[in-house]
Amino acid sequence: MEKLYLPDFNCIFGQKFANPFLYNQVDTMIWPILNDMDASKSLESLLELKNSQDKPYFYRRKLNLDDLRIELNCSGIGKALVQAMALGREYGIDNNDVINMVKQDPNLFSGILSFDLSDPSLNSELISEIRNFSSKIPICGIALYPSFTRQNLNDEENQSFNSLIKYCLDNNLFIKIDVGNSYLPKNFPKYTSVESVKEFLSKNQSIPIVLSGLDISGDFSLYYQLLKYYNNLWIEIDPRSFGGMTPTDSFLQIFNIKGFIQNTWHRLIIGSATPTLESSQIVRGFLEATEILPFAQKCILRTWAFRNINRLNENVFKPTSNINLSLYNPIINHEITQTSENSCEVNITYEITLRSYSITQLIFLTTLIKELFIKANGNYPDLKNGEIFLRSFHTTTSFIINEHEFGNYLDLHYKFAEISKQESSQYLHTVRALENRADFNHYDHELASTFGSRDLTIPIINNELAIGSRENFYVLTTFGPRTFKILIKIRFRK
Repeated sequence: MEKLYLPDFNCIFGQKFANPFLYNQVDTMIWPILNDMDASKSLESLLELKNSQDKPYFYRRKLNLDDLRIELNCSGIGKALVQAMALGREYGIDNNDVINMVKQDPNLFSGILSFDLSDPSLNSELISEIRNFSSKIPICGIALYPSFTRQNLNDEENQSFNSLIKYCLDNNLFIKIDVGNSYLPKNFPKYTSVESVKEFLSKNQSIPIVLSGLDISGDFSLYYQLLKYYNNLWIEIDPRSFGGMTPTDSFLQIFNIKGFIQNTWHRLIIGSATPTLESSQIVRGFLEATEILPFAQKCILRTWAFRNINRLNENVFKPTSNINLSLYNPIINHEITQTSENSCEVNITYEITLRSYSITQLIFLTTLIKELFIKANGNYPDLKNGEIFLRSFHTTTSFIINEHEFGNYLDLHYKFAEISKQESSQYLHTVRALENRADFNHYDHELASTFGSRDLTIPIINNELAIGSRENFYVLTTFGPRTFKILIKIRFRK
């Protein structure tokens, strides 16, 4: 359903991500622990580590590579991020474990490296090491575990960390900060406290930062609020968030935090921690939890939660096929069909060809209108006043004026979509139309007649469009995907 009623994400994320369904769903946390792969000494030590009850600290299911491929395919996951774990101890997950696993299938896997940066003197060759790893496999990020390594995120004298931040910024790598909610011993939470993370974010607002390992019992209500202040902050949900709950109940509890979906839908990623938990169970819980959400929230989460990560590194994350992305630019063409001039006025008439790429879609027109006006105004700079007239010729389209805040745009789009998808069999406008064709779109006609207008006039005063600072222009189209035309006429008075 979310694909059938897709918004025009051109006007939020640009043309590359206009249609998120061209990209893989991504599991953002996989451990390189498979039966048919050799383990580093540090990984062997991690798996042998046991608590006072003689139980392993790090639980894992016994999988081989083909088992994992089947599991990811079952889950609808097309790409997985394999993560290292540098804890500054004799145990952990070595970067070479990641390299070895990603090499097995670089189309399916990408790597997240990890380093202990608590002692700068140990990392004099850090950047060279990252470059070396990057020459072997696709790398998309760096994971840090400050509460285990006792790394001070705000130590301005740590040149290794400063160099890493600059390298990541220059190479489109994200930094994942693990807040340390693991069973492993010797955890020092002050290094990942809300205050410490907030200070770090305030100093580094350009590089994407992912917070991982948040606990459902309190961390989410504390940390996620930082997303309201720092646009580069992302949140990862993984099994450590769940506690003793099922994935379904955990997602429900997280999504019911007031404002969580509104603040995080575009900066939320999900990792399964396979082979600790199954990606299939994570996806199942996510789908079950979103099923009962309001239509807009259900659609936006199902569209982006497993795809958001694609926007962080365009070199690593690419469309699943070599499709021409311009197909999903709804403005196909605009051409002048008539220019007339007399002693009183100049008229320039454009025919605009548009194409929606979902059943119901709210298409952003403001940029096009402004571009046409600027060009026309440049040709007639001495003519300062007039108007722009827009006209639609279709009975299921209408022009809408509203604020282009992303949340507001999405609310409007999904409201229109929810209305248009209603069952219309009780209405007389059904499949037995006069032209003997399928016609069962009563609500599309009702939408076009109830919301917006079939035509629109924008005044031109003193060489400027007389519009409000928050006014933007859209055309609502239904019964798509479809190609349709609108008329735009620019009139200058002499």
